[in-house]
Amino acid sequence: MLRYLLLRPVVVLCVWWCALGWLSPQAAQAQPQQAAALPPLTTTNVVVLRNEGALLPLPRLDTLRLATIKMPPATGREAIDFSAHLQQDVADYVAADFVNGLPALAAARLRSRNLLLLVLPDGGLQDRLALQQALKLGKKLVVLLFDSTALARLPELPQSTAVVLARQRTVQACSQAIQVVFGGVGAAGQLAPTLTVPAGLAAGQPTRGGLRLAYGTPVAAGLRPTLPALVDSLMRKALAGNAFPGGEVMVVRHGVVALRRSYGVLQAADPAAPVLNTTLYDFASLTKVTAALPTLMLLQDRGLFGPDYTLGALFDFLKGSNKQDLRLRDVLTHQARLRAFIPFWQQYVNPDGRPNPQFLRPDSSARFPLPVAAGLWARRDMPALLYQGIAASPLNAKPGYVYSDLSFMLYPYYVQKATGRPFDQFITQQLYAPLGATTLGFNPEHRFATPRIAPTEYDSLFRHQLVRGTVHDEGAALLGGVSGHAGLFGAANDLAKLVQLYLWQGRYGGQQLIKAETMAAYTHCQFCPDNRRALGFDKPDPQNPALNAARGASPRSYGHTGFTGTYFWVEPDLDLFVILLANRVNPTRRNNRLGELGVRSALLQLAIESAQP
Repeated sequence: MLRYLLLRPVVVLCVWWCALGWLSPQAAQAQPQQAAALPPLTTTNVVVLRNEGALLPLPRLDTLRLATIKMPPATGREAIDFSAHLQQDVADYVAADFVNGLPALAAARLRSRNLLLLVLPDGGLQDRLALQQALKLGKKLVVLLFDSTALARLPELPQSTAVVLARQRTVQACSQAIQVVFGGVGAAGQLAPTLTVPAGLAAGQPTRGGLRLAYGTPVAAGLRPTLPALVDSLMRKALAGNAFPGGEVMVVRHGVVALRRSYGVLQAADPAAPVLNTTLYDFASLTKVTAALPTLMLLQDRGLFGPDYTLGALFDFLKGSNKQDLRLRDVLTHQARLRAFIPFWQQYVNPDGRPNPQFLRPDSSARFPLPVAAGLWARRDMPALLYQGIAASPLNAKPGYVYSDLSFMLYPYYVQKATGRPFDQFITQQLYAPLGATTLGFNPEHRFATPRIAPTEYDSLFRHQLVRGTVHDEGAALLGGVSGHAGLFGAANDLAKLVQLYLWQGRYGGQQLIKAETMAAYTHCQFCPDNRRALGFDKPDPQNPALNAARGASPRSYGHTGFTGTYFWVEPDLDLFVILLANRVNPTRRNNRLGELGVRSALLQLAIESAQP
C-alpha cells in the first residue's frame, strides 16, 4: 500500500496516521495543537531522477500540449497492467493525446505537441527504441519508469528533460507518479544506496506537492475512513427516494480528493446507462458563481469592475432606467429590488405553444445563429431583445432580499465591452485553461459526445424535446446557451479545481489567478444579519444553517445551489468542500425530492463530522 509522508503533520489527525505508520507517536506528540491546513502530501515511492530546468511539477497548463505515450510490457513478462488507469490519471489534470505503442511515435499529431510523457514499463529493447525515437522528435520529454534496473539498460535517459521512477509496479504507484508530475503530490524518494546512479541522473530530487489537487483516501485527507460508506448510504436513499436518476459526489480536504463516486443512471428512462465520473452536468445557477462571478473578480483585479459601480456605469441600455443607480453590491447580494426572473420564452411562442418563426427557426442561418435546442435557433438580435425586457421591467415594490437572475444575464455583455472578448472565451482563457478544467464551458454538444452529457428535462411547453447537451434554463437557451446566470456545463473533477482555487484564496497550480484580497471580499457576508449573502456566493442561513448548508456549517462557509440539482459548499474552517452534481429535473422539474430529503445538507454534514477529531 502506498504510504504518504507528511512534512508537518497535525495532532488532530495523528490518530489515523499513527495507526497506518505514517507518523511515529513521538513525532505526533511534538506537533502544534492546531493548523488551518496540512502541508502538501509527499511520497517516497516516487523518485525524480532528473528534472532539468525544474520542469516538474509541470507549470502552466494553458500552454501545455501534452501527448502521453504508453509502451506495452515485453512479450512473455507477467502481464500486470499497472498503468491501466494511466489515461484517466493524466486526464484528471489536463486534456492530452493518448497513444499506444512504438508506431505511434511517428504519428504526425505528436509534432504539434510541446511535451511528451513516455511511459516505459520494463526498460527492455522495445522501450529503448521508443526512447530513442521520442528523443529524435526534439520535444521536452518526461520519462516514467517502473523498474530501477532499467537505468543501466537505457543509457539515453540523461538526454530526457525529466525522469521519474515509480518504485512499485502497481496502479497506485502509477497514479502517484502522475500526481508528482502535475504537483498534486511531492516526490521525496531516493534510490537505494546499492544502486549505481548513471551520469546525468540523480539519486533523488525532491519536488513540490500541493500545487494542484491530489487524489488519495479519506485518511490521507484527514477524514474518517467510514466516510465513503456513509455517503454510499445517503446516495442509495436518495436514489430510492427518486431525488434524481443519478449523480456524482466529491469530498475534498486539505487539497486531497478523499471521495469521488458516481451513483445511479443518466436518465430515468434508460436504466442501462450508468453515471460515470466523467459525466458532464448542466450547472444551472452554479453558473453564477463558477462563470459570471469569477469573471467579475478577474475584471476587478484589472481595475475594470467594482462592487460599488452602478448598473448604469456598466450597461448603456440601463441609463435613464429605474436600474441605472443600483449598486452592484446590492445587486450581487440580491437586495436591489430586481425581479426574480422573467419568463421570456413565453413571448416567443404562438398560442398553440409552437415557436414563433419570426424569432425562432428550425435551421441555423446568418439571421438565426443562436442555438436554443436541437433543431431550434434564435434570431441574432435575441440577446438585445432580452436586455431591453430587463431594462423595462419594474422593480419590486418592497426592498429586501429576492434572489434574482436578471443582472447575471447581463454580465456577458459587459465582459465583451470591457475586454473585447466574448464572455465564454474570456473565462476559458483566463481561468479554466490555467486550471486544466477542460470540461467547463458552454454548449457542450459542440465539444463532447452526447452520451457523456446527463440529460435534464423533457420540455413539453417550449422546446418539445428532451433537453440534452443544451442548457435547461429557457432564458439562457434564448441567449444561445451562453449567459451568466445559467449555461455552464462540466464534470465534477473540473469543478473541484475551481472550488479548490476559491479555498486556496485564488491560487492554483502555482499561479495567483485571482487576488487573495478579492476572494476574501467576495466570500464575506455584506449585510449581516439582515441579509446572509456574500457577493454572489450564498452563506449559511443564520436561523437554520441546514436550510442551504448544514447544521454544523460555520458562518465563514459559502457555496451555491443550482436548479438542476447541482451544489457545492466550502468550509474554510476545516479546509474542506463538497460537490454534488445531479440531474434531479430528469424527466421533470416537478420533482422536489432532493430538497425534501435534505440530501445536500446531509452530505455536507457527513463531511463536517468526518473531519472532527
